[in-house]
Amino acid sequence: MSRRSPTLLKNLANSRTQTRSVTYMPRPGDGAPRAVTLIPGDGIGPLVTNAVEQVMEAMHAPIYFEKYDVQGEMSRVPAEVMESIRKNKVCLKGGLKTPVGGGVSSLNVQLRKELDLFASLVNCFNLPGLPTRHENVDIVVIRENTEGEYAGLEHEVVPGVVESLKVSLVIKSFDFEFEI
Repeated sequence: MSRRSPTLLKNLANSRTQTRSVTYMPRPGDGAPRAVTLIPGDGIGPLVTNAVEQVMEAMHAPIYFEKYDVQGEMSRVPAEVMESIRKNKVCLKGGLKTPVGGGVSSLNVQLRKELDLFASLVNCFNLPGLPTRHENVDIVVIRENTEGEYAGLEHEVVPGVVESLKVSLVIKSFDFEFEI
């Protein structure tokens, strides 16, 4: 792999540039740094969010973090954290521990529901110059992420067999814009 990496990187660098629409956070009108709510989370969350902080600092990104200690064992996300997220409109969150069994909703799902973040959109596409098993891939996967197994509502059909509803939707991406 290490012998192939420079070649792959060179191919990617030399390949034609692919134009894609990008959504980014506009800077405030006065050019002041933008506040971002930061929830490091549990497990590897603090390591991941710390790496992002380092990257933002190295890039001299015009942001600063309002850091809050939220742990997965908490019963609710503190009100001041929710106020910060709503005020800043941007939040970097590491993983939060999810309770297992008992129909308990995790803080991750509580955040999604309270902030009306019901769908996860992932755009999957081929990168020019990077050979893959399938060519001309350009799809958007939309996954609902507040119901089904996330809701903690399950039905035990027979002892030891549990079912929950999960919906996934895949839309082929064409040369048109759509708004969700």
